[in-house]
Amino acid sequence: MRKLSFVLFIFTLAFAAQTAAAQSKAEKDKASFISNTRLLEKKPFDPNAGIARQWGFKWVADTDQVTVGLCGSIMELNPEKKNRFKAELTMQMMFGMAVFKLENPDKKNDESASNLAGIESMLRAYEAMLAENEKAKNTELDTLVTKQKSGDLKAVVDTAYASGKCGVKSSK
Repeated sequence: MRKLSFVLFIFTLAFAAQTAAAQSKAEKDKASFISNTRLLEKKPFDPNAGIARQWGFKWVADTDQVTVGLCGSIMELNPEKKNRFKAELTMQMMFGMAVFKLENPDKKNDESASNLAGIESMLRAYEAMLAENEKAKNTELDTLVTKQKSGDLKAVVDTAYASGKCGVKSSK
């Protein structure tokens, strides 16, 4: 009987250690994702940016810690025309939304707030791109930066979100 109890104790201890290691890896990956998102906002042309974006995209797709839904009318705020870095900025928007939800679990269902956070993250990356490469210049994004600085960006995002292309019925 003692031998069986000892074996069960060892099994339980091993299972607990394995569970703790898995939780630890999940927390480390979450912290890495948040850190990479912040780095990409500041250094979007870093030599490791492509790898960081690929890893971040895969992490968001695979994790059960956060869900991000991209809204058509919010996506339109990242213009197609004369936007050489649209793909990178779209990823940054998605990452910004995910970070908002991870850091504000009480607001994980507030899609309007997470969309605003995503747009703000995208604009920080855009400004960093522009500082490094004048070919990143886009007048529509410059307009959004101006609205952000004047405190009017939330109204723009709220209007886009309520337009009916985000699974929300317009009140018009």
